[in-house]
Amino acid sequence: MRHLKSEPALRIAVVQSPVNVRRLTPGFSPFVGMGYDFWIIDLYRRPDLLLSSLEEWRPSAIVTEYLPGLTEALVKLGCPVLLVPSDQEVDSVFQVDVDDFAIGRLAAEHLIARGYRNFAFVGRGDAHYAKQRLAGFQAVVGEVAVYWEEFRDWRQYDEYWRDPDEDMVGWLAGQTTPLGIFTAHDPTGRHVLEAAAQAGLEVPFAVGVISANDDETVCEMAQPALSSIRLPWRLLAAEAVQMIERIREGKKPGSPVLVQPLEVVVRGSSSYEAVNDPVVRRAMQVLVERVSTLGSVDEWAMEAGVSRRVLERRFQSALGRSPHTMMLHERVERAKQLLSSTDLSVALIAERCGFQSNERLTVNFRAIVGQPPTMYRRGSRAKTV
Repeated sequence: MRHLKSEPALRIAVVQSPVNVRRLTPGFSPFVGMGYDFWIIDLYRRPDLLLSSLEEWRPSAIVTEYLPGLTEALVKLGCPVLLVPSDQEVDSVFQVDVDDFAIGRLAAEHLIARGYRNFAFVGRGDAHYAKQRLAGFQAVVGEVAVYWEEFRDWRQYDEYWRDPDEDMVGWLAGQTTPLGIFTAHDPTGRHVLEAAAQAGLEVPFAVGVISANDDETVCEMAQPALSSIRLPWRLLAAEAVQMIERIREGKKPGSPVLVQPLEVVVRGSSSYEAVNDPVVRRAMQVLVERVSTLGSVDEWAMEAGVSRRVLERRFQSALGRSPHTMMLHERVERAKQLLSSTDLSVALIAERCGFQSNERLTVNFRAIVGQPPTMYRRGSRAKTV
């Protein structure tokens, strides 16, 4: 009996930093054994050894991130090079990236909803993505105070340590508070939280911070825990594999494929406590704690220790929104988190978010988000698998 030989697997060299290996590997793993053989190599390996290894192994494609000088050397090897995640302008490469402008917009909308009215940005000046995220942030809130960090070569390692940054401490101390700060990525967010503590600025009362990438090894170790925008790393990896398939069909480099960010993961570094008005601050604390059980605005006002009329007047003055609008917003935000992170039924989610029925959840969810809960869940799941 004659045995048919299977097609040899495509050799894909994943030349990434340790942190991106952690992020992208779960997205590549479903394709192992399906015609792909992924080889992980550290981006910061000695360049001559890295290049000689690749020349010997002769991969079908190289999936890497942008590193000046090395990226151009990889292109000269003669096999297709994919920059993931990056939309850095480099000749003869393919690109898959997250929409950094959209990340900035999402951060701005979060800080506005949390009650901040003064804004700032902190990032690394040589980072291409940081400038794009700043542009998206400013598209929503306008011009902001900006602090550019200096590049530190130790950041190439998958570790965390930080000397005090006296310049950042002084810059923070000179800003108008309450201040909502968007940082270009999570390690910078943690640096800002540490600088705020050194400047004697309470978080989130005087300073609120949101970052991007949602690296839990950084966000959960910050004090307080750092709010961040979750990115679709699995989808970025899957898009890279699809691009490799298109390269095999003869596709030439073109515009970057951009993937939309997911949702804000809210932690202790940003909250409604930024509002100066103590009545609004106390009321929002009550809402966050009892969003599933508060039956009405009247009950909410009573729990906050004021009349409904006072609550409405204070909310309109501090946030430009009614208590009813804020209650619906908080409930829908809670529903979005449960839809994307759990398998709970829509009816049970409605109950846990304070809606009287799944019909009421659907009506309000559609009005605020623009689509029904079931469609939102399918979309969020598609982005993460």
